[in-house]
Amino acid sequence: MHKEGKKKNLFFWFMGLMGKRLPLYLLGIMASTLGMALRNIANAEIVETIVSAAQSKVVDGICMQVGVEFFFFVLSAFLWRAGIMQYNIEGKRGIAKLEKLVFSKAMRFPMSYYEEHHSGDFISKLIYDTERAGDIYGSRLRRLSAAVLSALLYLIPMYSYSPQLTGCLLLISILSVIVNSIFIKPMKGIGKRLAVQNGRMTEALTNILGGTELIKTFPIGRVLGMEYRTANKAACDMQKEGSRVSALLESFQCMFELLSALIFLGLGVWFVARKLVTLGELTAIYTLYGTFRYVFSDIGKYLPQMMECMANVERLYDFLQLEEEAESYTVENMVSTCEDAVVMENIRFSYSGDRVILKDFSMGIKSGTCVALVGESGCGKSTLAKLLLGFYPPEAGRIVVAGEGDTLASRRKLISYVPQEPYLYGVSIAENIAYGREGVFPEQVPMEDIIRAAKKANAHDFIMKLPEGYQTVPGERGNTLSGGERQRIAIARAVLRDAPIFLLDEATSALDNESEQLINQALDRVCEGRTTIMIAHRPSTIAMAEEVIVVG
Repeated sequence: MHKEGKKKNLFFWFMGLMGKRLPLYLLGIMASTLGMALRNIANAEIVETIVSAAQSKVVDGICMQVGVEFFFFVLSAFLWRAGIMQYNIEGKRGIAKLEKLVFSKAMRFPMSYYEEHHSGDFISKLIYDTERAGDIYGSRLRRLSAAVLSALLYLIPMYSYSPQLTGCLLLISILSVIVNSIFIKPMKGIGKRLAVQNGRMTEALTNILGGTELIKTFPIGRVLGMEYRTANKAACDMQKEGSRVSALLESFQCMFELLSALIFLGLGVWFVARKLVTLGELTAIYTLYGTFRYVFSDIGKYLPQMMECMANVERLYDFLQLEEEAESYTVENMVSTCEDAVVMENIRFSYSGDRVILKDFSMGIKSGTCVALVGESGCGKSTLAKLLLGFYPPEAGRIVVAGEGDTLASRRKLISYVPQEPYLYGVSIAENIAYGREGVFPEQVPMEDIIRAAKKANAHDFIMKLPEGYQTVPGERGNTLSGGERQRIAIARAVLRDAPIFLLDEATSALDNESEQLINQALDRVCEGRTTIMIAHRPSTIAMAEEVIVVG
């Protein structure tokens, strides 16, 4: 979709996300709207029949006529209810599909995006923008389209009763919509700014929750608290501005409703006095005009609200158009066969282009050997791990991993990675370990496999001492465990993956001597028969390697 045509086609793009369910969704809206309109028209017909019969004092056949009109009234009520049910079902499906689409997109960005953007931005997209955009599926579109369609349907019987009176009333209603349309641009602008402020507020909140220790020990809490309060105040101001605009809009609507009622009464008396319309027809028009005026008011009310939601749709569109991680980088980088387990040739890489991290770096690692990568801080050791895992493409050179296919996913299946700061989820220890098994849900991993992996990682003994053993939840990010305990659980997870290559990034750098010894013992066991790449600086870890490669 071209940039200049984006806004024009944004609504159709958004509705297209519903896929094959869109016709059923629109059918539900049409049926509910048609049912409601026909029900009100049938009600007006009943009123007109009874009033006209009373005025003319002719009641022959009135029971049959009212009975037929009542039958259509009941039939229309059933049509309205069926349409509402269908619309609600498809609307909820559309919202669920939108949420899954945005979440799925958030998982497919290159690593550079996650490192350059705040997690609060993701939360804002997944919760606020998705919820507001989903309101279109939920109610905004139905209410707006129902108001437009109902207004057209009501005009038919009203025009048949009195074209002149109906024309006068229509002009008043059109004037109301024109005045209300003035509020469309301000409401959309408020929606955009509120979405931005909500994202900033979420970012500030995640900063506070993620750095609780620093907040308690440093004066940074005052700064972060001020950032949150500033973002919160800005969001509150946006909401106040939106409320003021909405209140002004409501005031105009009330004014036009009162004006419309007075004009109708005046015109009605004038038309009846000149016998341009009968009392029964005037009563029927009045019955329909009450609803007609209401739905016309809804057009003016829901159109600005629709535009406000479209501001969130625009943000989601921009989010969903962001470049995803490539399945593979280049054919040159993805050679499927080589004699060594890992080969890097003439690698050149920089994060921002202004400082080269790696320049013409080459290395070869034989299958089944243990290699230590050493060098000064900032020389590119951890960068090599990211390149090997395909988190970034090299600017020049090639990377070959024996046994890989033609995608980054196939390369990553060959590598069991243990980062310097392992991440544990807020689920049981057993489930945290089970995440290492490829292609199955954690509950499908046999408990004996989890225990076997934990024993190899020297984690079983301390796990069994925990209050609930393997079912213990280690808190957010594993904060109830020590660094060494978290590291051993991460190693157990890597063991369960059972990949031919082990990649460890400073696995013992921040541990005490006892924890380091336990992890080194575990590494002796799990690395046997595997190609092992250890990024290390501690002598005891380096001593385990068969070969030392200096980076930088």
